[in-house]
Amino acid sequence: MDAIPAEVVERTWKRIGGISVRRSPRLARRMEKEQPVAVAYLLAVDHDILNQDERHLLFYLGMVVWRAMSQGAKPLPRVTEAALDEAEEGNLKLVEYLRSESEAGFVEAARTMLLSYGQPEVLKYVVEALMEEPEEGTLIRDENRGLMMLNVKTLIDCFDA
Repeated sequence: MDAIPAEVVERTWKRIGGISVRRSPRLARRMEKEQPVAVAYLLAVDHDILNQDERHLLFYLGMVVWRAMSQGAKPLPRVTEAALDEAEEGNLKLVEYLRSESEAGFVEAARTMLLSYGQPEVLKYVVEALMEEPEEGTLIRDENRGLMMLNVKTLIDCFDA
């Protein structure tokens, strides 16, 4: 799949962020119809670790990624459990590798990964969104931001296959 341009990601982010509460279930149902395994993954992954606010953010990020990547030149592949398992396994290996690096090595490895990643603008959006200060009254714990990024990156990897 060709890389999704920054302007498509930004426009999608703003559009979904502006969707009314009344219309958001309709969009979620559409995603579930087109990508049922991806939706099940977003709803189930790390359910025992993430709190409700974090699960809502994870689903929101997944929905933005799905919509942005749906606007590419080619149709998105339908995510399968096998594809999720493979992408998740690869991302866990990446995490283990990064953990073994020194701080300078970690920064360099992360920079290299971002530069060579197939969907840099989509991943950049996810990182920026996860680093934002949460809305007042919303609990997004710092220790779970990396886990949530890993989960969304797994989904991006599947869509980019």
